[in-house]
Amino acid sequence: MHQKISVVIPVLNDEKKIEKCLEAVFNQTIHPIEVVVVDGHSSDRTVINAMKFPIKLVYENFGTVGGARQVGIENAIGDYIAFTDSDCIPEKNWLESLLKEFQTDIVGVGGGIRNIGKGIWEESISLALDSFLGSANSVQDRVLKKKILVKSISGCNSMYRKNDLLNIGGFNIRYSVNEDTDINKRLLKKGHILYTPEAIVLHNQERTVKDFCKRMYLFGYGRGFHRLFDLQIIPPISLIFLILISFFSQVFFLIVISIYFAILLIFSISIVYQNKKLKYLLTLPVIFVLEHFFYSLGVWVGLIKYIFGSQK
Repeated sequence: MHQKISVVIPVLNDEKKIEKCLEAVFNQTIHPIEVVVVDGHSSDRTVINAMKFPIKLVYENFGTVGGARQVGIENAIGDYIAFTDSDCIPEKNWLESLLKEFQTDIVGVGGGIRNIGKGIWEESISLALDSFLGSANSVQDRVLKKKILVKSISGCNSMYRKNDLLNIGGFNIRYSVNEDTDINKRLLKKGHILYTPEAIVLHNQERTVKDFCKRMYLFGYGRGFHRLFDLQIIPPISLIFLILISFFSQVFFLIVISIYFAILLIFSISIVYQNKKLKYLLTLPVIFVLEHFFYSLGVWVGLIKYIFGSQK
């Protein structure tokens, strides 16, 4: 447990949340050797608030999350690098729980993400993302109870050896989203990636429904443009399938739509039952539909732009 850990936190215009994040990072059961805040030239009080803590402040000029994480790696001095985001609050044993899982064949460790938010829509977004239907099988958002080898871990709750990251070329500085999916895919060629339920961060979902839709669109766009396909490709394919069958058979179209909404209702009832709040029965289906639609739209727009852009 004497390994040196650098914590890297990318940030841009997040003056309201950065302090809670840093407070939690500096209150760990094992202390990092440094906390590197990578700012994308914020125009609000983000830097001022961050400087209330003994951080190492650096700036990135790429304008992407991938670029920010790469700048963090290049400026970090630790043997291990842990990543979280400015809107996240790591629990006290976060670093300790990640570090202890490293073995010779483990190249990355990630923990669970508990989504939090205030207000019915923010709470509904959090609950949706915590479910299988809203997380697209992400083990981290669902906070599984057992350790398991996975294909990818989230950039807001992860730890790697610095040398492993450098050996594969680090993060792709062009990636505004899905930079974590890309680097995990490359790391898997060198070893295993482990999920542990003991390392938890709280992800603050205090955003409007409009912001949520935009975020889902960008996630989808990134996956489509960079061709990062796995289980998450099901909603985009399903959307195109629905559009096509609507031209040939309205009956079949209505049957498929009915099945889809039945699935949404089943998941929503299950979530309502677990949380004992009936009001979510009205908002959760709406969130699921918006998430699936805008994510799917983003995937197809990204894929089309890649196809036509690569032909130029």
